Amino acid sequence: MKTRFFSGKPRLVFFLCYTLLFILAVQAAAFVLPFVLSLLTAVLMKPLYDYLRTSFRFRSSFAATALTLLVFGVVFAVIGIILFLAVNQALSLLENYRGEIVELFRAPALFDTLKENIVSGNLLRTVTSVASTLFQAVPLGITFVIVTFALTVYFLHHLGKLRDDLLNRAGEYGEVLGNVMHIAGDTLRRLIRSYLILYAITFAEAVFIFYLTGVEYPIAFALVTAVADVLPILGPGVVYVPFAIAFILQKNYIGGVILLVYFLLTVVLRQILEPRIVSDQVKVHPLVVLSAIYFSIVSMNIWVLFYVVSIFVAYRILNAAHVFDADIQ
Repeated sequence: MKTRFFSGKPRLVFFLCYTLLFILAVQAAAFVLPFVLSLLTAVLMKPLYDYLRTSFRFRSSFAATALTLLVFGVVFAVIGIILFLAVNQALSLLENYRGEIVELFRAPALFDTLKENIVSGNLLRTVTSVASTLFQAVPLGITFVIVTFALTVYFLHHLGKLRDDLLNRAGEYGEVLGNVMHIAGDTLRRLIRSYLILYAITFAEAVFIFYLTGVEYPIAFALVTAVADVLPILGPGVVYVPFAIAFILQKNYIGGVILLVYFLLTVVLRQILEPRIVSDQVKVHPLVVLSAIYFSIVSMNIWVLFYVVSIFVAYRILNAAHVFDADIQ
């Protein structure tokens, strides 16, 4: 008897199932995030992992652990650079306005406000709330890093075995599922490659504009700008706008205006390049990517962008694997 991978109207079933699973995944994001991140990282590192094992004959566990340490080290190094530059820039700005800040703290109104908050207990409640949040966030962050690290090592070490076991359990759907996994892995790498191209363009643009406006450490801040480009909606604006405001406060109006204008040009250029580059890499129509970006901006919700792009990418993967029109013996 012949059966279909999706029974009934396959495309409608896929759309409904994917939408339901996506909603559940978003609601459970805090719980599944370490597993998703570690699995994606393992899939992306798999070619390098195989190269180390075959070319240098590293043990599987050693290669998996070493690669994971390298990736986590790079991530934390970038975060450290960003924090260092942010603190350094903040201290520099405070130094420029030290006189105004001293006068502000000498103002009687400030002491009256502090006294009122202390008497009413507002200050104590605020300090307690902030301290409680920090005490909860620090252990949670450490646990998240440890769990993600361990899962990445595990997935990288056992990815081949997990794949073979899944295909064996799939039975009559094994061949189709294998095609889906192969195409999905290739598409994921193409998608990552397309965004790396976009971030490289952002980095090059930032180096140029920071050199032009005389920003200290232009290459380092350009790296921060490229990392900030990952953020939805704001993107490089979290770097360009504060610099522009700082320049204007320092009466460097030309530099501030140049940064603001260049930020707007960067946004426009990104909206033109992103649909084209992403669609070329993952073989999705540019209109889909452009629509996803627009829907995300209008709704002010990054999940809308992920949903629209991912459902079309998933559809293309399944369609390329002939899931919708293939009968399984």
